[in-house]
Amino acid sequence: MTTKKLGRRTLLAAGGATLAAPALAQPAWPSRDLRMIVPFPPGGTTDVVARLVAQAMRDRLGRAVVVENQPGAGSTTAAGRFAREGDDHAMFVSQIASHGIAPALYRNLTYNAETDFRALTLMVTVPNVWVAHPGKVPGGDVRAFLRDARARPGMRNFASAGNGTSTHLTGELINQQTGAGLQHVPYRGAGPGMVAVMGGEVDSFIDNLPTALPQIRAGTVVPLAVTSATRLPELPDVPALAELGAEFNLVGFSSEAWFGLHTHRSASDAVVQRMGDAARAALSDPAMQAQLAERGTQPRPVPSAEYAALVTAELARWRQVVQQGNILVQ
Repeated sequence: MTTKKLGRRTLLAAGGATLAAPALAQPAWPSRDLRMIVPFPPGGTTDVVARLVAQAMRDRLGRAVVVENQPGAGSTTAAGRFAREGDDHAMFVSQIASHGIAPALYRNLTYNAETDFRALTLMVTVPNVWVAHPGKVPGGDVRAFLRDARARPGMRNFASAGNGTSTHLTGELINQQTGAGLQHVPYRGAGPGMVAVMGGEVDSFIDNLPTALPQIRAGTVVPLAVTSATRLPELPDVPALAELGAEFNLVGFSSEAWFGLHTHRSASDAVVQRMGDAARAALSDPAMQAQLAERGTQPRPVPSAEYAALVTAELARWRQVVQQGNILVQ
């Protein structure tokens, strides 16, 4: 009897040791190559920034970081897929569309921008510039344009790259703060919108700085203002909207596009730290910063908690704009 009991105890102890052994030897991370999901087609600003950062992270993690383009539904399709995957060797290029505006516009998203992801770092911000047809706004006088718009509600307009885009909601925010009463004219992308303002089909157009600069320098459009908090080195003579001050209720105004990195909610604290450190190191490199600046973007590496706080603040901000403007997107 005693022998049998001792044998059983010995067997149980041995089994317990066998079960416990794997927990003592966690596999090193990263244990394989990583993926970086870009929710837009190749070639755009988001894609270019992602590929630069991915290459630099490879040098710091000792593993390839493979960029995968997954366009669709303004970035929400890829975001929903990422939220369902649960891969701690993957990163998602989060931006104002997927993690700031879409949750404000759509009730049936297949992901939660805060709880399904873990923030890693902000990568870059991209200022917008408000441009106009030279004949519609002589001299690019933004104050005169806004005064005329307020005096004749509904008679002046601004175009955007489409309903629900960051440039659309930036225009709505300007409307709400200034009381300008500008009519929104959506186009199917930035290209058609720029063509429309160049041809005088619309008065003005809000665009990302990198794509607007060539037309500004060519003189086919005139810049009215930039939407960053301060003036930009690329356009030192163009005022920031915040400079218009109390007359237009624009003190402290700032509205920029932004791109960052998130990983899946299942990633451990250690993985989040390692990923974030690698990305921030890449973005802090002077050579990388010069490359990003050449493309009209401004490097903004920040701690994970700071990026998470930015996303929360942007979600609240754009929900308010959408609700106040009764903005509907079909």
